[in-house]
Amino acid sequence: MVASNFQKKAFFWGKLIFLSALVMLLVHNSAVAKETIIKIGVVGPLTGQFAAVGQSQLNGAEMKANEINAAPGEYTIELISEDDASKCDQSVNATVKLITRERAVSIIGACNSPCALAMVPITQRYQVPQFTFGVGTAITKQGSDWIFRVAVGAPGQTQALADYAVNTLGHDKIAVLYSDDEYGASMAENFKAALEKMDQQPAAYESYPRSDKDFSGQLTSVKKSEATCLYATGSYAASALIAKQAKQLGLSLQLIGDTGNATPKYIELGGEAVEGAVIVEPFTPADPDPAIQVFVEKYKSQYQQDPDGWVAEMYDTVGMIHEAVVKTGKIDPKSIQNYLAGLTSESAYSGILGDWYFGPEGNANFDLYKVQIKDGKKVILER
Repeated sequence: MVASNFQKKAFFWGKLIFLSALVMLLVHNSAVAKETIIKIGVVGPLTGQFAAVGQSQLNGAEMKANEINAAPGEYTIELISEDDASKCDQSVNATVKLITRERAVSIIGACNSPCALAMVPITQRYQVPQFTFGVGTAITKQGSDWIFRVAVGAPGQTQALADYAVNTLGHDKIAVLYSDDEYGASMAENFKAALEKMDQQPAAYESYPRSDKDFSGQLTSVKKSEATCLYATGSYAASALIAKQAKQLGLSLQLIGDTGNATPKYIELGGEAVEGAVIVEPFTPADPDPAIQVFVEKYKSQYQQDPDGWVAEMYDTVGMIHEAVVKTGKIDPKSIQNYLAGLTSESAYSGILGDWYFGPEGNANFDLYKVQIKDGKKVILER
């Protein structure tokens, strides 16, 4: 039986409509697939003197992203990393690129406080959430609703450290050496303020250029002050070198340090000179809590070293961004910002560091560990 012209035309148009519908479905599915990808930009030093910190930042973010992507769920994480080498102009350029070209809906960075501060006007202008563990006081005082500090800031760290040095370790002559940048100055000024609350003044109060490698002048002042305790703040490499040079000058000092010295690199670079040092940090692999130990072993199996506080902070940060998207059903910067700014003690994000929520200026707060370096390893003193 020969098909009529009418039947042939009907078949033709039916086939065309079917193919058109199929194309539209494929295009729609493609669009949906794109909308389920959460793009997160990561800005930090993968080269230079702060490279170990930048690598911890990236590792922590990467570990959580991989876990999310391997688990059942609607959304996946795409991390886009940029090396800023701790140079603030590169941090700014990387941030602009990640937001305008890569369409990142959140930015993690920078590690270095001056660079994180330089990024704040950019993330504010483009209205994209920025997450940093930079502790410089000024970072969250720029009037931006888009900055979140996923760390205990300079006031909280230095208060805890000063209290422990004076009231537990019993020192009343504490010298301060600090790098003359936003990070070092913030930590030193807040430490001095914490001492003043206890009616003390630093026995010596010396700054050094960020790139310095010879601290003999500053340490001579420390020696003359008869200090029994030394708080060195800046890069972990500088703090380790200060410890070595102090030992070479015959100084016997109780070393104390903030989270800048919490990296394993501080122990590696300082060696015997940092034995006995007391450090505050948000996370320690020495915590026997089973959940912490599962996290530690998982990290060690992937990266062949212990995780530090920066790893844990970034791990939780990616988890928070993912939760914001899941809860709101939207992948856009404003929804993420609104959700995280609205967290409270009752609705906190539960992460490896505990329960997270942010204060009015975007600062997170949680208890810090006090750990001591013994035989090249960290031992918990208290939390």
